[in-house]
Amino acid sequence: MNRSVLSEVFRATAPLLAPGTLEVATSWTHPVRGPIDCPAHRLLTAHARRAGYEARSRALRQPGIHADGAPRTAVFAVSYENPDGGHSGLAIAVHGADTATASFAREQIAAWSTALRTRRMLYVRLDAPQPRLDTAGRTGTRVPGQQPCHSPGPWQACGCPGATACGAVENAARSLRRFLDRGDDVLVVGVPNTPASRTWWDGILPARGRPVATPEQAESLTVPDPDRLAYVVAPGTVVTEAARVLTVLRRRFPRLKGQHPREWCYTMDDLYTAVGSVLAQSDVLLVTGRGDSPVVRTALPQAARLDVRVRHVPALDHLRPQDTDAATIAVLDASADERVRRQVTQVLDGLGPASHVHRQVRTTTPAPSALAAGPADPALAEGRGRPAQGVRDPAGIAAPTRSLAP
Repeated sequence: MNRSVLSEVFRATAPLLAPGTLEVATSWTHPVRGPIDCPAHRLLTAHARRAGYEARSRALRQPGIHADGAPRTAVFAVSYENPDGGHSGLAIAVHGADTATASFAREQIAAWSTALRTRRMLYVRLDAPQPRLDTAGRTGTRVPGQQPCHSPGPWQACGCPGATACGAVENAARSLRRFLDRGDDVLVVGVPNTPASRTWWDGILPARGRPVATPEQAESLTVPDPDRLAYVVAPGTVVTEAARVLTVLRRRFPRLKGQHPREWCYTMDDLYTAVGSVLAQSDVLLVTGRGDSPVVRTALPQAARLDVRVRHVPALDHLRPQDTDAATIAVLDASADERVRRQVTQVLDGLGPASHVHRQVRTTTPAPSALAAGPADPALAEGRGRPAQGVRDPAGIAAPTRSLAP
């Protein structure tokens, strides 16, 4: 791609612009290359407005000197050839005699020209859990399943989106109350790491649940009566980490009772796995938007351990050329609506040929009746109404699937 980059300045009689005003091209026509698409035009517009200029975006006419008048407009532009044909680039038009605005436009095109390169963009998709499919009757003691629960905030304590039907929070609270009512010493296993987890913790502390966060704490734990020891897993805990704690507890206290694993939520466990695999391949992590999403909470400690450079981009005008100077970039959004993430994705699509990769890990917990159905009925076997081979996202990219039986 670098061999095809052309940085140029054109003179034209249109558009007519006032001093201090500039136009950022949404598209323009090169005199030789023809139509030039500009997916990154919002980036230049945002930076121009932040610098105090009046900026608007529109399609520009073909740059060139018209025979019917002197050139009154300067167009600073860069373009490159796309691998699948056609051209993309950037262009800013300013008043030809406005040296201050022209200098700004020239610097912007020069700066972002250095960011033009082929790159890979990695994202993590969050797949909301769905109710378990169970068509057969059961006998014996009933194990409460996950009941629909909706959080008033953007995320539940377990890490699921607020509007998702997931009963992990209620299940944990109900199990905690049941064990306490029986007179058990109840351990709350895990370290929840979601924005709403603090509310859950504040609610259970008066109930006398004892937190056990690590295997080391489990090894040093002392209890008054090992025969009356029980546990629940804190919603929002990475299940893989909770399992390590439970391994120690079960070894030390063989009569340990606990919440049924079918009630656990695996959202944070899936995020931890997906984020880890994405960051292991990334040169830089862009955290877009404002907020405190579970995916970003999961990513920041892992990025520190992997020595991945992190750059916060709360708005488009905070993105800098040096932030994009990488072959592989992970983009994760801190907000619930991911608006800034979508803007950054579009911008990076206009700063060189980009490959967009969505990574998704999804754990399912099918009911025993679904497992008994066997592979002849993949919808029942998966318990999700989808085949087990993989998940197809809207962009048509297959994502890996994990299925964990209870």
